[in-house]
Amino acid sequence: MPTFRYVAIDARGRTIPGELEADDRRSVRSHLRGKGLTPVDVKTKGGGAGKSKPKTSKVKTVSKADASTGSSEKKTFSFGGSNEKIGLEFMKRLLELHGSGMPVADSVKLLHQRLSDPQQKEIAGALWRELSEGRSLARAMRLMPDYFGESTSYVIEAGEATGNVAPILRRIIDYLEEKREIKSKVLGSMAYPSFIGFLAFAVVLFFLFYLLPQIQDMLDSLGGELNFMAKALITGSDLVMTLGPFVILGLILAFFAIRQWNKTEAGGIAVSRTVLRIPLIGRIIYYSELFQLNSLLGTLVTSGIGLTENLRLSERTIKNLSFRVKFRSARVLVNEGKSLPEALRKFEFMPAMQLDVMDVGERTGNLAHSLEEIANSFRTELSRRIKRMTTIVTAGALGFAFGLVALVAVSIVTSIFQVSNSITF
Repeated sequence: MPTFRYVAIDARGRTIPGELEADDRRSVRSHLRGKGLTPVDVKTKGGGAGKSKPKTSKVKTVSKADASTGSSEKKTFSFGGSNEKIGLEFMKRLLELHGSGMPVADSVKLLHQRLSDPQQKEIAGALWRELSEGRSLARAMRLMPDYFGESTSYVIEAGEATGNVAPILRRIIDYLEEKREIKSKVLGSMAYPSFIGFLAFAVVLFFLFYLLPQIQDMLDSLGGELNFMAKALITGSDLVMTLGPFVILGLILAFFAIRQWNKTEAGGIAVSRTVLRIPLIGRIIYYSELFQLNSLLGTLVTSGIGLTENLRLSERTIKNLSFRVKFRSARVLVNEGKSLPEALRKFEFMPAMQLDVMDVGERTGNLAHSLEEIANSFRTELSRRIKRMTTIVTAGALGFAFGLVALVAVSIVTSIFQVSNSITF
C-alpha cells in the first residue's frame, strides 16, 4: 500500500502536514475529511507522478506532536533573517502589481519571473504552484505560516470573498509596518543606556583590577595605605569575584526554572501578569498589546469578517498570556450576546475612555472607524511611554556610570593625598 504525504487544514485554520498509507489519493482525502480536516495537498511519498522535486519544498513533514499544536517546521527556502520581514516585502511587491489592476495570480507569476531576491522569488514560486492548481491566495499563504501569519491569511481570504484584495493588502502592510516600528523603537531606546552601562562597568573593572593595585604598591613603598573607601572597593571587588560565579549560576538555574514554570498554564499566567507590573516596561508592553490588537480588530472588521470570528483570530495575536485570558473571557461574553465594549469593561481590559469610543462606534454602526481612533490613541500613548522610558533609563545609566567612576576616582585620589600629607621634609 503506497504512502501519501498530505497537507490539511483543521477547523481552526491550522496547517497540519503528515503521512498516511492508503490505496489512492481519494482515500486519503476521504480519511482526512472524516477527521474534520480539509485536505489541500496530497502527494505520493517519493515524488508522485514522476515529476522532479522542486528546488525547495513548500512544507516539511512534522511530528504528530507538532501537528497537534498547529506548529510547522521552517521552510527549506528560508535563507535566514526575519521571515516576517520577507513576507512583508513580498506583499509590498504584490500590492504594487495587483493595485495597478493586474489579477492576483498573474501578479504572483510575474513576481516569480522578475524578482531577483532569492527568498521572495521562492515564495512567489511556491504561491504560484498553489494558485495554478486552483487554490486561493489565502490558502496558499496558509501553507507558509512562517512568512504569512494566520490572521493575515484569514483577512486576505475575506478580501478575496469580497473582491477587495488590494485594499486589504494595503491595510495588512500598514499594520505589520507599525508593529515592526514599535518593536524597533523599544529595542532602539535600550541600546544607548545599555552601551553606557557597559562602558561604566568596563571602566570600573579597569580601575579595580589594573590601576588600583599599582597605586596600592606605590603607597606601600611610601609607607602609606589606602583609605577606608578604597579598601571597601577592593573588598567588594574580591567578594564579587568570589561569589560572582555562584550568583551567575543561581540566576541561570532560576531562569530555566521560571522558563519551565512559564510553560504551564498557571505559571504562564503568573509570569505574564508579573511582566505587566514591571516599572516602565510593563506599561509599554500593555499599550503595545492594546495598539496592535485594536489595529488588527479594525482591519478585520473592515475586511468583512464577523465579530465572533474576528475576536477569535485577534486573540491568537496577543502574546501576553494573562492579557489573552482576559480577552478570551470577554470573547465568551460577546458570544453569549453582550456587546464588545461591555464585555471588555467587565474585565477591565482597556481604559474607560477608549471603551466609550468603542461603544459609540458600535451603536452608530461605525465600529471600524472607532477601532482605528482607539488604535491611534494607544499609538500616541505608546510613543510617549517609550520616550519617557528612554529618558529615565538613559539618565539612570549615565548617573550610575558617573557615580561608579567618581567613587573609584575619589577613593584613589584621597588615598594619595592622605599619604602626601603624612610625608614631612
